[in-house]
Amino acid sequence: MSKPAPRIRPSRFSRWLARRIWSDRTSMRAHEDLVKLDSALRFGALYALTIVGPILLLGYFGVADLLSGEASLTAEVSEEAETTLDSCQGDIEEIFDRFEVAARTRLLSGRSLVESPGELSSHLLLTLRLDTEGRITAPFDEEKIGAPADHTFYFTGPFAAARRAEGTDDPAKAAGLYQEAAAEARGLVIEGTSALQRARALAKIGMLREAEAAYADVVADYAGIRDAWGFRLGDLAQLKRGELLLLREPEIGVGALMAVVDDLLSRRWIIGQGGEAAVARRALIMMEGQADEDWLASRRSRVDERTRQLYWAERLQPELEDLTAGGRLLQVAPGRFRYTLTDKALWATAWFDEELYAFALDRKSLFDSLGSVARGSPRGDSPVALVLLAPDASSPPVLLARRSLTPWLPGFTVVAHAADPEGLAKSLRWTRTRRIALVALAILLVAAGGLFTGRLVGRELDLARMKTSFAANVSHELRSPITQIRLKGESLQLDLVVDDEDRTQHYDAIVREAERLSRLVDNVLDFAAIERGTKNYMIRPADLGTTLRNATESMRISMEARGLAFDTDIPDDLPMIPHDQEAVAQALTNLLSNAVKYGAQGKWLGLSTTVLPDGVEIYVADRGIGIDKDELPRIFEQYYRCQDPRARRLKGTGIGLAIVKYIMESHGGQVTVTSTPGRGSVFTLFLPFARAKPRE
Repeated sequence: MSKPAPRIRPSRFSRWLARRIWSDRTSMRAHEDLVKLDSALRFGALYALTIVGPILLLGYFGVADLLSGEASLTAEVSEEAETTLDSCQGDIEEIFDRFEVAARTRLLSGRSLVESPGELSSHLLLTLRLDTEGRITAPFDEEKIGAPADHTFYFTGPFAAARRAEGTDDPAKAAGLYQEAAAEARGLVIEGTSALQRARALAKIGMLREAEAAYADVVADYAGIRDAWGFRLGDLAQLKRGELLLLREPEIGVGALMAVVDDLLSRRWIIGQGGEAAVARRALIMMEGQADEDWLASRRSRVDERTRQLYWAERLQPELEDLTAGGRLLQVAPGRFRYTLTDKALWATAWFDEELYAFALDRKSLFDSLGSVARGSPRGDSPVALVLLAPDASSPPVLLARRSLTPWLPGFTVVAHAADPEGLAKSLRWTRTRRIALVALAILLVAAGGLFTGRLVGRELDLARMKTSFAANVSHELRSPITQIRLKGESLQLDLVVDDEDRTQHYDAIVREAERLSRLVDNVLDFAAIERGTKNYMIRPADLGTTLRNATESMRISMEARGLAFDTDIPDDLPMIPHDQEAVAQALTNLLSNAVKYGAQGKWLGLSTTVLPDGVEIYVADRGIGIDKDELPRIFEQYYRCQDPRARRLKGTGIGLAIVKYIMESHGGQVTVTSTPGRGSVFTLFLPFARAKPRE
């Protein structure tokens, strides 16, 4: 005689916890829940004892071992930080030493310090020579602000009339008026400008020799006068004269223009005036292809360099004036460099041969370079990292050592900090760290496994719920047409119809519901065959228009019964296209059924086609509830139904669109959808003229 199975007795803790959680359970239900709770608690305790407990113990001992080596680790890292900082400070000092040595070497060679500043340092923007009062003496002159020019003269009287004459292509008249304007002019600027314009007008009317003579007069009488736009009249006259000579006698013209460029480069330009640079560039452009290429390249480089220095001199002049006003730049021992940091530059000043030089170093470029030196000083596997800090910058959290950058950058420091504390521990105590890593890996694997398992179980549960919902939906879908067929059939059997018209309506309803039932059964059977991978289609050339018309006519009665307007645009000349007529009709019927179901509130459906170079597109449109954009990527998944409450209230199986997608892909085509919630949807079927690879 067999013994009865022992009854599972929950623990006291489980019974106590159940009383706190479930106070409204019946006796049988409470016992079942209590057994489940007890099993879960036992499993959790076993998991904690065999898995979580050892992992925590390993972690504890690993961390304890790590802490025990902190003192020796800190000492080793601090020593390396000091060594690395010494090397970095030497590299930074070398950057400034190279600059200072280059400046002294140039002076010893007899070359000017203000020329080619880029040769002294890649960070040097320009070099200025100052007098004892801090005024710039080379390579530029400071702009002297004079009385404002009288510009009204240019817009009135003979000068304005001459400009109008030039505008009407009458340079001869303009030349006379310019001469008259020069005679009436008040001041050398206006007088010289009028004379220059007259020479230009003479050149326009072909009086080239007279024009050359007029330009020569401008050079002789007004060479140093600047016009209202900042150009020296003599430079403009020499340029125009060289241009005339270039047309008449190219060799002489090239020589004249070369002289213009060399003369401009030999003079000191004015800060705030760009006329010299513009004239020099224009002369070089006119000589292209006629002057020696090496000469052109050399002068072009010098003009570009001078222009760049002029630009920086103008930008940095306000800072220089502030520094010289306070006397800071002037108070420096002979032969020694003094560095002063401003918003835009690092100024280095030094006395050489009783002349004061101010070197403007690009602050951003210099800081980037010094930062690169600091970052690159530690060796590749070093546990130490260096960073350049400004006076107001905060230090890294684990500061090991620091070095001041005085006298080059007062207030700036290079600090060493731990690049990776855990990495430092790893290099010093590899065995200890390996144990910690193994513990961390175990914890990570457990967590990842739990997460992965949870997601997998969740997906399986979702799929199971969708399949359960599918079965229930299919049952409801089958019940509706069967009920209608039965009711109409019983009415006919019991002769409950009123007249022949009523009998005809009953017959029509039976046929309509039978077709609906047939479509549902076909969808379910086709979906089952698709899931098994046994669904095949007979794809061969056929009239697509006939397929579309047959499918739409079978749905028209259902649409009219719902009071929907159905517009179709199926041309008679649609091309023959390879397709399975029943399958394409089924796909179209599924889309139209969905449109009838979810687009009924819009009272309109539409079907149209477009012939493309590589196939035909079929559009099924409605003005119904639409689909949210977040759900569009999922509506072709099997069993999936939209979460919109309005859609959930309507019956459906969730396989219709999945079948449509499979049919289209089997034909080498595709199905897409665009939708706006509340305004309707448009489904597009694309059938190609030829499939690249048939799908079975």
